[in-house]
Amino acid sequence: MTAEADLRSQAREWLVLLNSGRASAADHAAMERWRRTSAEHAKALAEAENLWALLGQVERPAAIVQAMPRRKRRWPLPLASAACLLLALWLTPPGWHADLRTQAGEIREVTLEDGSRLQLNGATAMDWNADADGQRRVRLYRGQVDFQVAADAVHPFVIEAGEARIRVTGTRFDVNLLGDQVLLAVSEGHVQVSDADGREQAVQAGEQIAWLAGRLQSPQPLDAARALAWQRGRLVFRDRPLTEVFEELQRQQTQQVLFLDAAARELKVTGVFALDDPQALLRAIETALPVKLTHLPGVLLVSSDG
Repeated sequence: MTAEADLRSQAREWLVLLNSGRASAADHAAMERWRRTSAEHAKALAEAENLWALLGQVERPAAIVQAMPRRKRRWPLPLASAACLLLALWLTPPGWHADLRTQAGEIREVTLEDGSRLQLNGATAMDWNADADGQRRVRLYRGQVDFQVAADAVHPFVIEAGEARIRVTGTRFDVNLLGDQVLLAVSEGHVQVSDADGREQAVQAGEQIAWLAGRLQSPQPLDAARALAWQRGRLVFRDRPLTEVFEELQRQQTQQVLFLDAAARELKVTGVFALDDPQALLRAIETALPVKLTHLPGVLLVSSDG
């Protein structure tokens, strides 16, 4: 996720909270502080407010609402309508036009024209191109891919994922585009990597490296049990933020997630879960953590509990 897209996401979350009927005076003050952080913050919120104003007109007719039995509702009908429409209009996943795509919950194996073998995790999208000069290029828009690149010293295999650049001639590695970070885990051989600032680094088999907000970090020993767990049908988390956990979870189910407060975003998760049972992970989160999960059509709202 780019910095601009992340700001838009945060702006949407502020509007969902402030229109939920739960927002306190402190929440309104915190939103104003967020708005004044920078001109980019103010622009993102203004765009969200303009779209929200348009969506606010899409409500049930008054006669229908009045005819409904009166009961206490935690989330007003206009909020549910607006939240769902916002997601439909703004959260069209990147790479919807890509050459290769998987749906949420789908794991797909692909063999490219050059003989390279790929395994795509759920909700992954990428372009593949081999030009007349033999250059081999992949653009990863979202998701996670295990690459087994066919050896060809003359024609390097280049991958772009966010601000990450990965260049190999033949080896095996895993690329995980997760929010505003990219994670590379090298199983075999070696990989040459760089970022938008021109920093370069060689990463060897048994190492992993991350790009955070586009900046290349230092190599670390490979934690294969966690980084490659999806290939064995598992999700493994070790003290990971709840935002990252839900990023992983959305590869297995289509429901979109919106956080309503910062406290919920910072909660940590540790555990091992089955990849094909996302509901078990949701139950574990709500049981073990002080969070409230509110289900709307196509949307999961996450807030601190108490």
